[in-house]
Amino acid sequence: MITTIPRRRFLQSLAAGACLPLAAQQPAERAGAVRKGNIQPWFHPAALGLFIHWGPCSVGGIEIGWGMFKDVDAPNPYWPPQKYRALADRFDPQNYDPDKWLAAAAHAGFKYAVLITRHCDGYAMWPSEYGDFGTKQKMKGRDLVRPYVEACRKHGLKVGFYYCPTDWTYSPKGWPYAGFPRRDPDFNSANPLKKFGTPNYVDMPQAELQRYFEQYYAYVKGQVTELLTRFGKVDLLWWDGYDWPTEVDLHGPEMEEYVRKLQPAIVQNDRYVHWHGKKSQGDYNTDLEARDPSTRPPGDWEQCEQICVGWSYRGPKAVCKPASYLIERLARDRAWGGNYLPDFGPLPDGTMPSSFYAICTEMTEWMKHSAVSIYDVESGPYPDRSDCPVTVKGDTWFVHFLTPNQRSATLKNVGTPKSATLLRTGKAVPWSKEGDDVLLVPAQSDFTPLDDVVRVTW
Repeated sequence: MITTIPRRRFLQSLAAGACLPLAAQQPAERAGAVRKGNIQPWFHPAALGLFIHWGPCSVGGIEIGWGMFKDVDAPNPYWPPQKYRALADRFDPQNYDPDKWLAAAAHAGFKYAVLITRHCDGYAMWPSEYGDFGTKQKMKGRDLVRPYVEACRKHGLKVGFYYCPTDWTYSPKGWPYAGFPRRDPDFNSANPLKKFGTPNYVDMPQAELQRYFEQYYAYVKGQVTELLTRFGKVDLLWWDGYDWPTEVDLHGPEMEEYVRKLQPAIVQNDRYVHWHGKKSQGDYNTDLEARDPSTRPPGDWEQCEQICVGWSYRGPKAVCKPASYLIERLARDRAWGGNYLPDFGPLPDGTMPSSFYAICTEMTEWMKHSAVSIYDVESGPYPDRSDCPVTVKGDTWFVHFLTPNQRSATLKNVGTPKSATLLRTGKAVPWSKEGDDVLLVPAQSDFTPLDDVVRVTW
């Protein structure tokens, strides 16, 4: 059906549009606009996810998976790997209550969560029929995944599973040794090529390597099948790569198709790859692990990082980054079209550190007034047309005053604002026009240690 518009109203709309900034004249579009896959529409608007690294490693307060290596946290009291594995005999989280974790997270604005179901130490957090290291063998079949899934659903968070297809403890009958195809079965170094100049992997014909991998692939596929068929709808699968030589065929397209067959509406990241290989699959980019982008990344992307020293629980003396840091990082990522996935590690008894709840409390208060600047928004014209990060929704810019030293913002090549208000108080923010630019100057008394957001409508 064709709809006609009166000429007068059409001309009025053109005149109105000419006074607006470019980003407000047309729908904002994330740089690149190329998605790696058919990503689900919930992912980008969700903005903020909670990463949860947990397992037997928490008993020793040592890094998950990597704590198996002699030169990690040296002198490492849980090396050789048999000592690390033995931590599972003491892992018995009697106070495990993910309902409490995720209730606090939901109030703080987290929209999805990603739990470690199996890291590269091979410990399965559910009673898997595959492998010989997990809750089936060590906790009488207790399932640590299901309570998490139920808590996510109860509190409205999307359900995410982290699964690392690498398993350094895998050593069934006929297997060369645990950690194969790594060259060093004693786990002396996490990076032997860099430290000793020796290759990471065994010297073996490709055909023979592939034969071993086919056996290993059946194990991985079996566990993935369990995760994607036992717990109802799973919203996100967070792969973490293979520690195998790049000449081995990982059956990437086959696995991606298989996962989507089991869970048609799932989101997958881009890490079903060799650790040193090219990323060509998945729905979104995860290159920005614990580092900031220097330029605006194209397409859909997510930044993950550890908040309390390590990925997993690192003991009572581990210092966590403050809530102000998490909010600043979230705002910066959103200004460039990304999601933020900060990580916390529960204690061995299943409780979260008190610092987690303190951070959630601060974030909850901030979200009460400024959540509108984070969720269901598009990236803004930063730094090209603003010296503060900007998120956009329709004809509104949200200008984020992040650093303590930034007490004004210059918006370049813009029209005349209809209004400028501080989200936290609703108070009008003074502004002045300088040619094609607008200068925002909030009152000094209006600034707080957290992100102060000014809503500018055009």
